[in-house]
Amino acid sequence: MMTAALLRILVVEDDKALLSILCDMLAGLGYHAVGVASAEEALVQLETGSFNVLLSDINLPGISGIDLASRAVAMVHGIRIIFSSGFGYLVTDRLEFSFQLLNKPYHLQELARAIRHSAHQLSGAEQ
Repeated sequence: MMTAALLRILVVEDDKALLSILCDMLAGLGYHAVGVASAEEALVQLETGSFNVLLSDINLPGISGIDLASRAVAMVHGIRIIFSSGFGYLVTDRLEFSFQLLNKPYHLQELARAIRHSAHQLSGAEQ
């Protein structure tokens, strides 16, 4: 299984306070997280960085989290997608890629479980 230290997570959340909390939570779990406040910033990070997981809010200004995830899947081979949203179940049933959904508000244990699941999927893909 991919170790926490090797897992790189791109966090996209337009609520800057929540973005900071998420990055702190992920760091506390031993992961390397890079936080940005928009899908446009995330696309720049995806072009220049090496990420294994995209953790994105669905409802973002400009490019939506869903459109961002679609682009990320096309750009980064094997990237795992985790959406966080209060209403994601309304829009995620028609996607053509696999993802996990964290319904807001969620707890640290739920976030940790989603990240561990992504790491497990990545380890399976590497074999």
